[in-house]
Amino acid sequence: MLEQLSIDHPSYLRKDASESTVMAPPTNPNPADSSAKQSLEAGLAALKQQDYPTAIALLESVTQTAANQPSGIRAQMGLVAAYKATGNVKEAIALCSSLAKSPNSQVKTWADRALKELTPPPPPKPPENKPKSAETPPETGFVAFDAGTESPKKSIGGDRPTADKKTGFLPLEPTAAPGNAKSQPIFPPPPPPTGQTSEPGNSTETAPDTEISGENSSGSPTDIPGVASPDTYQLTWREAGRAKSPRPLKPLKLLEFRLQAVASAIALFFLARFILQFLLTNTNSLLVQLYIFTRLPIFAPIQLFYRDPTPFVQMVFGLLLASSPWLIDALLKLFCGIETLRGSVLSKHSKEASRVLRSFCTKQNMPVPVLKLLPLNVPVAFSYGCLPRFGRIAVSRGLLEQLTDDEIATIFARELGHISHWDFAPMSLALLVIQIPYLIYWQVAHWQERLCDLMTIEFLRSAVKFVAAAISATSYGIYKLLRWPMLWLSRSRVYFSDRTAAEITGNPNGLTRALSKIAIGIADNIEQQKQTSFFLESFDLLLPVGVGQAVSLGSAALHAPLEQILLWDVSNRERNWLTINRAHPLLGERLKLLALYAQFWQLETELDLANAGVQEQPRKGKLSLFKSIIEFKDSKLFLQGAPFFGIPMSLAIVGVLWLIGGIFSRTSIWQLDWLWGDRSILWGCLPIGFSIGTLMRINYFFPDIIPRETASPSLPEILSNPESLPLDAEPVRLEGQLLGRSGMSNWLGQDLILQTATGLVRLHYVSRFGYIGSLWPFLFKETTRPSDLIGTSVVATGWLRRGATVAIDLESLRSQGGRASDSGHPIWSAVLAFAAAIWGAYIIIQGPR
Repeated sequence: MLEQLSIDHPSYLRKDASESTVMAPPTNPNPADSSAKQSLEAGLAALKQQDYPTAIALLESVTQTAANQPSGIRAQMGLVAAYKATGNVKEAIALCSSLAKSPNSQVKTWADRALKELTPPPPPKPPENKPKSAETPPETGFVAFDAGTESPKKSIGGDRPTADKKTGFLPLEPTAAPGNAKSQPIFPPPPPPTGQTSEPGNSTETAPDTEISGENSSGSPTDIPGVASPDTYQLTWREAGRAKSPRPLKPLKLLEFRLQAVASAIALFFLARFILQFLLTNTNSLLVQLYIFTRLPIFAPIQLFYRDPTPFVQMVFGLLLASSPWLIDALLKLFCGIETLRGSVLSKHSKEASRVLRSFCTKQNMPVPVLKLLPLNVPVAFSYGCLPRFGRIAVSRGLLEQLTDDEIATIFARELGHISHWDFAPMSLALLVIQIPYLIYWQVAHWQERLCDLMTIEFLRSAVKFVAAAISATSYGIYKLLRWPMLWLSRSRVYFSDRTAAEITGNPNGLTRALSKIAIGIADNIEQQKQTSFFLESFDLLLPVGVGQAVSLGSAALHAPLEQILLWDVSNRERNWLTINRAHPLLGERLKLLALYAQFWQLETELDLANAGVQEQPRKGKLSLFKSIIEFKDSKLFLQGAPFFGIPMSLAIVGVLWLIGGIFSRTSIWQLDWLWGDRSILWGCLPIGFSIGTLMRINYFFPDIIPRETASPSLPEILSNPESLPLDAEPVRLEGQLLGRSGMSNWLGQDLILQTATGLVRLHYVSRFGYIGSLWPFLFKETTRPSDLIGTSVVATGWLRRGATVAIDLESLRSQGGRASDSGHPIWSAVLAFAAAIWGAYIIIQGPR
């Protein structure tokens, strides 16, 4: 079944992916390369149209002129399908044998699997003590029908099976591990047989029961190198099995993890105290200025705001932590209509989840958590509370309906891991703390619209909008800032809970499917709702999969294999640095760990990620410190983080200046002795270093956008490049529908998503006049915000950023009706750099105080 192999290993089926993975394309292609590419495309088009003689002639010419080039490799892979279609199996096997010697591991894997499909094993011999039955079907490479099973139901369209009501997907077609399953022929496409279940503890295999994506009714391949399209891809699952009696893993080191949780909570406390004191102090400063200007008693400063807020913050944190189970219950009841999840309802959807809850809590000598049901279609689950005896596990209706029995059990197991590790308590506290500014942002934006609708005086409406916009935007900024102390803990706890779930259930493959389906479900919910709901954004810290990751990965998973779109997550060398500002670790990295657990228990893996992303061995010998610094200076990561690396570099400049001052202080040249120990130089050089780093990076970060050279890649192509960094700002031009929240809640571009034909991509916007231009555009005669184009078809032009998530820094957003909204990212990067430099110079000029 060569077509299925090409689906499982699609890195070579897309033009850009193959060129970036197999061999970097030349910067200045010669006419011969151009001719080879034209012949390749013509040959693949002929193959798609079943014109095999023409296809073979064209593809063979490509292999002769560009045998070792990406075009030649794609041509050879296409020839395999063409030779097989014309019955020339010998030539197909010879080509596969040649490709199996490729130094590229993924090409070799593809060729090895193709060889197994082209050389099916001989039929099994009949038992010696029994005569061969005349009714024994000939060896076809398919699993025989089970007498006790029923054939899948047919849809109205014919043999295509109906979607599974439990998962929401079509019946799944697993890809068996090499050597474990019977070989399947390439042509013709198989009829839908029933499944075959193996014994407990072994991997569960089911025979293919769906029509192969990319094949037409005559069985000719269309899903082959260079021809595959995201529109023809069909998401399938292997349904890899679970361990019957899993060997124990190494014990977790929880002491360091719990110290990390305490440190995160303390950091959150001091940050919240600093923000509160800053707000109170500046509020009084504003009132003083208004009082001086108006002499009205109403603007007199509030004396209470001058007091130390530390005792107040301590009391609030203590109350929030102690009452977190009931406060979160009240929030979810008010905004989501949460209700109690009865045990009978849970057993109806997952009997295994009920058993896991009882057995684990008995073993840990802890009460079973209170179960809550969220009446939401998006598949989510999270735990919260202050103590295990008051712990809650909330799951949505969408999770119970879209996941299978064993997958639901793995999600409950990972939430039990959060409770048993005690990380759910500081995370519940953090959730309540960040909910305060988030609710202000949300409710102010919501109620100002209703209030303005009741007003008839235009001046009052404008005043209300002005004040509401300032409060809403400030609250949202505080919400984003308060998340930072908990990001480290939020990422760490996910690894612990995933591992605990795998140990409890012995089913890392089930958890892999569950997390993947949650990501797909979140993306689907955003597409259906046409926006990111307030619930998903405000509860992102507690969700199993980050919303920012799910937007692109979950939507692209319906158009390309997961191994392809997760390649960056497991192979990019700088990926750990790029997750610092994320609440969840990379999904691909998590699924790779689960695949390693499955390998440890000698299971077939659900995804081929266990050996993905293996880096080359480092060179022998140690580099000198000087050489290491030089190599780092020349790396992309240095330019990527230049604004932040400029800060410690400025400290070195301060040290040199202090040294000069110290030397001159011991001589008769007294004019420079003031440099010695001057702290104003220290504090002034920090923003100057940030400014220099920003200016160093700005030309790389925002290259010129030339319309005729602007690319329009598909989302799977964007996700497939494992080496890209946000610094590699590719100018792109994408078309689609603009999704996001409407009204004041999106004036700063908090929720802008472009729905393309192959998935969802987030958009980053900043007005050419900064936040003031976004909140009050009438001050600068701007007429269109991006939020004004929500729901319309637009063309987004900007710079593609591929980091832990995928986003586009907008240059412009234009609708079909001619309305346009221009962004100012390069302008404000330059403004920020010069402002930092001026600020630093001002500090130095002011001198020590």
